[in-house]
Amino acid sequence: MTVRIVLAGTAGGVGTTTLAALLFDRVSTSGGVATLADHTSGNLGARLARGDSAAAIDPAVLLHDLGAHAEGEGLDLLESPSSLGIVVTANTPIGIAAAHRVLQSVRARYSEAGLARTTVVAISNGRRPSTARLLDALRSDFGREILVVLGHDTALAGGGPIAAHRLDWRTVTVRDQIIRRLQTVPGGL
Repeated sequence: MTVRIVLAGTAGGVGTTTLAALLFDRVSTSGGVATLADHTSGNLGARLARGDSAAAIDPAVLLHDLGAHAEGEGLDLLESPSSLGIVVTANTPIGIAAAHRVLQSVRARYSEAGLARTTVVAISNGRRPSTARLLDALRSDFGREILVVLGHDTALAGGGPIAAHRLDWRTVTVRDQIIRRLQTVPGGL
């Protein structure tokens, strides 16, 4: 059975494609290579650490970059129990509120089973908005394990391939935390 990891942002420019490339690189260096599905403007291949010419394909894992479609197509793709959802949002009050709406929709459509297959990644942009209370409220409403915060990392900023060897240790820790969460959820990696 193919595991589909659906990455969908709450808005454009929040880091969905960058996170997809980051996860692709990690999955690719730990045994298999995920198949990519890019439904954005085609920028995913340009962000991959080793370029978009990866030769080895693992048909059992599909990494699906939807771009800014968390509240539409992203919800629809969670219909399959073999789909894992990653909601990517900005670590801002507006971004956290958008993630809260998406999680409410997941709960309404798929109950707690849908939430168990969903992870929110709040990405910081270097500014320091006051989101601690909002993040705590999200964890309180939907479970502590559902949320991961990815701090600002200059190695992820800008276009072009991600320089995996220049990633901040906190980014590596969060990336691996996301992978571990994907391995422990029902139907996971």
